[in-house]
Amino acid sequence: MGRLTAGLALLLSIEGSLMADAGQRQPPVKAHFTTEQIAASQKIKHLIVIYQENWSFDSLYGKFPGVNGIASASPVSMQQIDRKGKVFDKLPQCINTNTHRPYTQIPADLPNGPFDLLPYIPIKETTGDLVHRYYQEIAQINGGLMNAFAAWSNAGGFVMSYYDISSTRMGKLSSQFTICDNFFHSCYGGSMCNVIWLFSSQMPVWKGAPGNLIAQIGPDGKLIQDGKVSPDGYVINDIQPFYPPYKAGTAAVQRMPPQTFKTVGDLLSEKGVSWGWYAEGWDQAVSGAPPGQFSFHHQAPSYFKQFAPGTKAREEHLLDLNKFYAQLESGMLPAVSFIRSLNTNSEHPSDGGLLTGLDWCADLIEKIQKSSVWKDCAIIVTYDENGGRWDHVSPPTVDQFGPATRIPAAVISPYAKKRHVDHTCYETVSILKFIEERWGLSPLSSRDAQANNLLNAFDFEQTQNQ
Repeated sequence: MGRLTAGLALLLSIEGSLMADAGQRQPPVKAHFTTEQIAASQKIKHLIVIYQENWSFDSLYGKFPGVNGIASASPVSMQQIDRKGKVFDKLPQCINTNTHRPYTQIPADLPNGPFDLLPYIPIKETTGDLVHRYYQEIAQINGGLMNAFAAWSNAGGFVMSYYDISSTRMGKLSSQFTICDNFFHSCYGGSMCNVIWLFSSQMPVWKGAPGNLIAQIGPDGKLIQDGKVSPDGYVINDIQPFYPPYKAGTAAVQRMPPQTFKTVGDLLSEKGVSWGWYAEGWDQAVSGAPPGQFSFHHQAPSYFKQFAPGTKAREEHLLDLNKFYAQLESGMLPAVSFIRSLNTNSEHPSDGGLLTGLDWCADLIEKIQKSSVWKDCAIIVTYDENGGRWDHVSPPTVDQFGPATRIPAAVISPYAKKRHVDHTCYETVSILKFIEERWGLSPLSSRDAQANNLLNAFDFEQTQNQ
């Protein structure tokens, strides 16, 4: 991977006053496993990754018993600061990005810190989205102080809102098994980069991108103009894939060129291990009539040349979610499955109520639990990124791309530890680490090679009587 330019290394110094305490961020603590422990993971015959949308750990799981949650947050992380480094007297007004006006339901004088959103907006209602972009997240994390989220958001104090979902069906399901409370999304920014990391453990590259897409950095290292591509050629914010399906009307020159590096799908196929990428609404999207809530930039294989339209690999592995349900019912589910829902079911704040997405996820898990694959299955439920929302835990530091903010993650399996909180340091590509060591694959990059395997979430000696 390339190195940041000198300008990017200084980027978003926030008036030069806030990035000094980079010591808040430390390398991840390594977990070490024996050959026998890794071999025990072969008891898992089916791994299912449910990849939801846009919440930080504290904003959903921060009130769960036993987790490193909001009650553990330091005053520094809770007290948000402005762009000059001054602590806000009170939270900035909460802005509804759908209307570009303050939420009338939410008081304008909330104390500076996290607040429960439920008294103001029911969990079943939609809200505005929040900015979740590469440079802005770096600034929000603020060297690990976690106190510049409001300053660099387009939603003001709304970044500090949370729901306690512990009493929902999905919250209860997670609590019955293992919650990972030290799990970070692998790349700063939004969905596209993180879904590509989930699939390949690398940053997409676009050398020679059109000038209108490239971020501009001043001589002082500050951001002049945001963009989708960094000055050193990495695609850092959401952009459409070159191959269809893509958002109608997106010119070819504005779509990312096909990536050619290897993915976990390639490694699995080379090893003869079955796998599928399942997207709700995929068949309609491929036919040219995508559902309104279909996100083209959520489908990682679409960005790669080896899965271009007309290839056997696309036909075999890029499938509609209805195919997953049919394979589940028939007992023909592949060894590894990745699942992406429509936005209405993904918990994405502006596209559907949070409760709708949580219940959709619970319904899916319960179907799996009633199927023949449950006895040797592991389900990982996590999120592509934090959606611009605050979390109090400083991410570890590995390279110039992340990891980024902490996100929810749960491991649900007959072999998962019961009613357990796993404090091991994980990131998105820890899922790849588990796949690679379980099925004997080589790592895709230095990041997944160094990541911690998810094994501390499991007890492979327990009986399967769930």
